[in-house]
Amino acid sequence: MNHRSTMGLAAASLLAAAGALANEWTGVESEDWFDFSNWTNGVPNAGINSVRINTDDPNPAVIDGDAAETGSSFSVGHTSRGELSILNGGSLQSGTSSILGSQSAGNGSVTISGAGSSWQAASAAIGGSGFGELNILAGGRWEVLSGTTSIGQAASGTGRLSVSGAGSSAEFSGPFWLGHTGSGEMSISNGGQVLFTTTSTLGQAGNSQGELLLTGAGSLLSGNRLHVGNSNNGIMRLADGALLQLTGPGLPANYLLVVGANSGSDGEMVVGGPSGEPPESPGQMELDGGILFNGGAGTLVFNHSGVLNLPFPIEGPLGANASGHIQVENGVTLFSGQPLEYSGSLMIEEGTIFGAGGQLGDVINKGRLVASPGQSATLSIDGDYSHGDNAVLEVQFAPGPVLDRVEISGEASFSGGTIHLSVLPGNYGNTPLDGVYPILTASGGISGDLPQLEADGSNAFVLFREDDTLYVEVFDQMMRDRFEE
Repeated sequence: MNHRSTMGLAAASLLAAAGALANEWTGVESEDWFDFSNWTNGVPNAGINSVRINTDDPNPAVIDGDAAETGSSFSVGHTSRGELSILNGGSLQSGTSSILGSQSAGNGSVTISGAGSSWQAASAAIGGSGFGELNILAGGRWEVLSGTTSIGQAASGTGRLSVSGAGSSAEFSGPFWLGHTGSGEMSISNGGQVLFTTTSTLGQAGNSQGELLLTGAGSLLSGNRLHVGNSNNGIMRLADGALLQLTGPGLPANYLLVVGANSGSDGEMVVGGPSGEPPESPGQMELDGGILFNGGAGTLVFNHSGVLNLPFPIEGPLGANASGHIQVENGVTLFSGQPLEYSGSLMIEEGTIFGAGGQLGDVINKGRLVASPGQSATLSIDGDYSHGDNAVLEVQFAPGPVLDRVEISGEASFSGGTIHLSVLPGNYGNTPLDGVYPILTASGGISGDLPQLEADGSNAFVLFREDDTLYVEVFDQMMRDRFEE
């Protein structure tokens, strides 16, 4: 027999055997990934198709400043506790299946920290059937090249992803499912960034739970379409100058924030502090397609300090079993761009301001409702309107002359309060503006104690009611010197 052929066959057999063997971290010698004594079958390479870090005793695994790789199957915390750190510009490249917390008893933790430190995975799950945690800190980077990234994959799985610090990032070539059929949490803070390219979800399926916090100046979540509550429960909070960006070429409808996407889902989007707690400064939203309440139960909460101007629309809810609710707890929130096509309910708490044009559903106003902010137009309320004793309804008089009009399909009930009439700047011309202008009509009738009228140049306006309509009468002589240009 040819000795070269024999040696070649032997080498091939050894390589095949090595590829078939699982390689387990023992950590008996040190924390050094590259010390062969810490592994059952030597330092892993791309030909080792089953690499497991299934212990952190006596030492966790550390990749410090050098490049490491594994074959097609890589797990941290397979059936017990495992821990890996990638530090000081170190890197890891893993194959087609990477899982933290694989089995129900598994508990896997990975930390990527420092500029240039990275992990590139062909596909990944954080929290398979067990618990998985990934922390990306101080400029670290995680990249998933294909497939769906599940965070809380199986019903018993819990996954947590934290991206914190300027330059820290997670990048998904496919979607992420935060709570696939399990429980998933994501935190993006202090300038961290998460980028995705395909529709991603919170509360994807089954009895899943997905919770996402996006907070801090420079922090970014950027992609195309995001479902908060896809087929189960999802909640997202946006605060403290962070940015949610759903933008791109093509139809705006492809770049939506969907709250309560499908029947049976429950989604909640919070801007500022958690509902029922003190307000926090808001984050910002760039949404080409705006916000859609779809087939499930959706809630949008504004509990922020300061002024938030939003140029995009709200639509929905859509579907026989769908519902939508907007809760305004603190701050000034003005939809001053595109008109809303929203038929869900709206609650404006005392001391808050909410402004919108287009269509709203049932409205309970204890604070201040600004009709069509920045313009004079018609605001439709497809339902009932309730006006509290400290509430304000703000309407605007504009050149034309035109006056905001609120058209209510149901009943308008008042318990005092105020209607404030502001006069927008512009050229009102020399034609007398005296006349009677309808500002509110309710097909279901008007009841209760009518509000008082407050206005710029209050002596120029009088509020009165006839049947189901409130009117403002204008006495032009009182206006001319002040508003004519």
